[in-house]
Amino acid sequence: MKITASPLGPFETNAYLVVAENGKDCCVIDAPKDAGPLLLAEIKRQGLNLTHLLITHGHWDHMCDGHHFAAAGAQVIAHAADQQLIENIQACRHRYQSMIPSLADADFHSVKVDRWVDDGDVVEACGYRFEIRHVPGHCPGSILFYAAGQKIAFTGDAIFKSSVGRTDLPNGDWNQLLTSIRTRIYTLPDEVVLLPGHGGQTSVGVEKQTNPYAKP
Repeated sequence: MKITASPLGPFETNAYLVVAENGKDCCVIDAPKDAGPLLLAEIKRQGLNLTHLLITHGHWDHMCDGHHFAAAGAQVIAHAADQQLIENIQACRHRYQSMIPSLADADFHSVKVDRWVDDGDVVEACGYRFEIRHVPGHCPGSILFYAAGQKIAFTGDAIFKSSVGRTDLPNGDWNQLLTSIRTRIYTLPDEVVLLPGHGGQTSVGVEKQTNPYAKP
């Protein structure tokens, strides 16, 4: 699996460009600010066919450029618990602008989701099979995309290298997050590489042994 991570926007949110083994198709995982123009230009440069946008959760910094990819023909995948955040982001605009005054009204675009998925569902995207695992706590609709064949999981903001997602935002739940990590992430094989929404990669085994916030 060829993966390019681009940390973008005010929170350096990772946008992942995943290219199929055939070198023709690709998908994008999460769409932070500036990801649309940047990644679509790269997709065009490589002559790739964009098939999907996979959204790990509905927080603004992970979906605000999703409309660019939807307009380019990507099938948008997300969890229905975050429907309001994704399809009606304007309702949260003032809250985000109070935290980041530099954000303009034009930075807020809702995205129409083509397929709502839940725990245990499977998404076939650009030649890869992704199992959906629902990992709420940071956000009600948080999901991870697990490619068992490649031993890779895109975890959004559920877990990071030596850290976990914050739960002080609306609808965050600390105990629920710890349960999600222990039952839906730590139950993956230790060698699975975790690619989070912020920061660098880690693995299931490393986090089980060293994460100070979420012990097995």
